[in-house]
Amino acid sequence: MSFKSILTHFDIDAQPDHRFTFAINLAERCDAELACISAAQPLFVIEPSVGPTSGTKIMREELEAVDTRQRELHERIMRHAPFRNHVSWQTKVADPATFVVDNARTADLIVLFDVEKGQARDYRRTVNIPDVLLSVGRPVLLPSASRAPLEAQTIVIAWKDAKESRRAIVDAMPLLILAQDVVVLSIEESHPIDEQALSDVVRFLTRHSVPARSIIEPRQTGDVGMKIIEAADRLGADLIVAGAYSHSRFREWVFGGVTRTLLDNNAINRLLSN
Repeated sequence: MSFKSILTHFDIDAQPDHRFTFAINLAERCDAELACISAAQPLFVIEPSVGPTSGTKIMREELEAVDTRQRELHERIMRHAPFRNHVSWQTKVADPATFVVDNARTADLIVLFDVEKGQARDYRRTVNIPDVLLSVGRPVLLPSASRAPLEAQTIVIAWKDAKESRRAIVDAMPLLILAQDVVVLSIEESHPIDEQALSDVVRFLTRHSVPARSIIEPRQTGDVGMKIIEAADRLGADLIVAGAYSHSRFREWVFGGVTRTLLDNNAINRLLSN
């Protein structure tokens, strides 16, 4: 079991080098093909007061600017050292999130990067990651801000007995079987932890030759998502595997939740599945 096709998106306004290095290192480790895509929409919105001739000229210039930048990205990416497997490149003037979802049908894993310092969170130019998580039907890997290569020798699974967590474990299996230590972490909340269920998960992983063990952490006070991140840091993990949006996205937006916390904290790599 392994990832044979990895898809990654390059934001038109971000520097591509560290992103490509992360993606290519992961693809080499998995012996996978790498599909690189980039989508963006023009920034300019034509006001009704702008005449048709001027509006057409402005829109043409905007489209040319998008095309020029996508060509520059392609040239920079292809300057990297040759890769033993196939690397493809595809661009489109389109909504980035929609373009990712449309191309995910042939991918085993999606790699998406958060906006960089100084980069606007403009969803005409960068991927709306929550939208992709809810629509793509594939695991999504969110690299840490450091863009350091994914080692995944120690992995923390944020366990909650819900379909999203079960899906995440199966989706992450190609990485779990390569790890040296996999910790199934359960945070005590309002109800006692089902220790039998936790043992069942460890046994399931062990059957797949995953070196798994379980830990129960008391929540006490504070955000559950932060407790997961703190535990991962304490254990020396560089990857958290978790189900995404076991509560509704609206509820997480209003009240907060584990998914929101994991999305907002990019000090560690995160693999999320819905």
